[in-house]
Amino acid sequence: MLVCDCMGLDFDEIKEAVREHGDDIEAIQDATDAGTICGCCAEGECEKVDITLQEAIKRALEELE
Repeated sequence: MLVCDCMGLDFDEIKEAVREHGDDIEAIQDATDAGTICGCCAEGECEKVDITLQEAIKRALEELE
């Protein structure tokens, strides 16, 4: 499941960052560079990805509970 097209990041990579940083989006972006190039995946909607960064963080937190 693609989360960031520019960086080629998938959900598992975001989930690992969430495991380390919780819901701190800035720390997750620092660790993965997600949403730091075009910013589309960090917005509410993005046609380039399967799931936005915010949605991926929420799903990862749910899965890690």
